[in-house]
Amino acid sequence: MTMTPHLRQAVLVSALLVTAAAAQAQTLLPDRYAKSCPLLVPVDAPYLQPKRLKPDEVALKNAAGCLSPADAVYGRDGCPTKLCPNPKGLSL
Repeated sequence: MTMTPHLRQAVLVSALLVTAAAAQAQTLLPDRYAKSCPLLVPVDAPYLQPKRLKPDEVALKNAAGCLSPADAVYGRDGCPTKLCPNPKGLSL
């Protein structure tokens, strides 16, 4: 896929911001997760759960791909639907 320099920069910046937010440790109790998004990680390690995104951020995040093992693929509602098994990142 060929991107213009402006689009490449926008995707990279957005992906980095979203990834930084997703990588932050979560401190909520496991029962709080169940009320918002399905838990993708072990119940005894809720801090590993990827952060929920705003629905309008999902398309750009998913387009950027998996950037780290702590990353996820997201559904339309902003909930992570599956953890990324093989992070590849962006090809610039």
